[in-house]
Amino acid sequence: MERSKEKNKKNEGRFGMRKGKVKKFFVTATALTALGLLGVASDSFAATARLHAGNTLLAAEKISPTTDYSASSVYTAYQTGGPVAATTVIKISLANGKFEPGSTIDICDGTTSMGSGTVPSAPNNNYVEITLTSPLASGRVYTFQTDGCTAPGTPLDNIIVPAGTGAGTVITMTVDNALTPGDINVFATAPVITVKNQFSATLLPVTSKLDFGTNMNTFKPDPTCPPLPCTTASASRAALLIVSDESINDKVRVDTGGGSCDRKLGAGDSLVVRITGNLQGLDQIRYVGATTTSYTITATDRANGFATLTVRGDHLSICYSTDSPKVYRALELTVDGDPGTPIIAGTRTAQITIRGGGYVATGYSRDLIPAGTPSHIIQLDATQYYIPLIKFNPAAGEETYIKLQSKSRIPGANGVLVQILASDGSLVTYNAGTITPGIPFTITGADLVSAVTTAGKTVDGVKGFAAIVTVNAPEDDVFAYANICSIGAGCKRVPIKTVGGSIAE
Repeated sequence: MERSKEKNKKNEGRFGMRKGKVKKFFVTATALTALGLLGVASDSFAATARLHAGNTLLAAEKISPTTDYSASSVYTAYQTGGPVAATTVIKISLANGKFEPGSTIDICDGTTSMGSGTVPSAPNNNYVEITLTSPLASGRVYTFQTDGCTAPGTPLDNIIVPAGTGAGTVITMTVDNALTPGDINVFATAPVITVKNQFSATLLPVTSKLDFGTNMNTFKPDPTCPPLPCTTASASRAALLIVSDESINDKVRVDTGGGSCDRKLGAGDSLVVRITGNLQGLDQIRYVGATTTSYTITATDRANGFATLTVRGDHLSICYSTDSPKVYRALELTVDGDPGTPIIAGTRTAQITIRGGGYVATGYSRDLIPAGTPSHIIQLDATQYYIPLIKFNPAAGEETYIKLQSKSRIPGANGVLVQILASDGSLVTYNAGTITPGIPFTITGADLVSAVTTAGKTVDGVKGFAAIVTVNAPEDDVFAYANICSIGAGCKRVPIKTVGGSIAE
């Protein structure tokens, strides 16, 4: 016996454990095994209910600002997380949406109703409660229908999207146990409608240079025009692309028109284009799609500093998002050709708005291109100088001398155009001639006073007046100097500001 005890002690030493430790090891292993089994059991019993909703994309352009919209096809598929007994009250609710008041919704197993309920009257019509008449089985797929389960899988047609609902809004459906909220066998939630803008636009601005050879009444044409954006002698042509998102399930009707990228809306819809900026010397705003729409700029528009073109929906040329390649259409500013009203350099901006009344909901309005977006950038193909003070007073022997030289030998370059600020605030245009490269060119105050008088205007040569001198040559090629000389006082230099292609006040 003693020998046996000694042998056991040796074995404990050999295996590095005592009897007590052996017991502890087996307890720990058993506990871990139990936890593992519990984990497996937990996984098997932790199944949750699932709602596979249609998550229908709805075009924002179908939603009126004043009238609710009824979605026609919202599909649902629902599975419980475990058995749900008959007499259980199922609550189906919506966030950001409503059900049609008084409508009936069934929980359907194919064509068999498992229970039905009636939607309460407004304003409490964002839910329905259904008392089950038959139990729901785990693993079965059920649908919510308004047709009494006549046909399997019929979509809901009684979900109301509130008037004025905008893009980005998500309508969510939740299924729960009305008496025991959060019941793991019942609770499920999912989006059923997502509102998305169907129409979008891209505007590519055009940079057009004024032609000095026509006293800035026309543009210098791009030799490769088109493609857009580009410039012809008579038009500055920005590029506009309008796209319809065809991935949207519930979308605005778009007619096929002439085919790819020539789709159309209804005649009652419209695209409103507002161009803001100096409109002197400009004649029309034109949208050149398959059908050209134009608007003639008026004196009132010029005074207001903006003009508006409205294009009927059935005169648009729209691309489907699936069309390839996408085709841009011209948004033009045309010249009026009046030699007395040169076009003024500077940036014109656009605001482009889609409005409903045909296929788009009546009253709907949204900017596709926000106000202030550059559309037509008009530049001088010349060097421009701002001369703040010019005097001509023969009685005092006072005269102004503007001296110019140029080293440009570009054919057709070196013409000089002066815009003189008359006493009534208008600008009188004076073509002063052409600089010979390397030879000083002089303009005097007397020359400018004479030009104003010939135009039937006046300036005050004694107090002084201002002028803008434009030389048809690159700035690096032009040298400019001005001074005022008088008897007894000598000459004083007049500062000249280079304004880099636009007038700086």
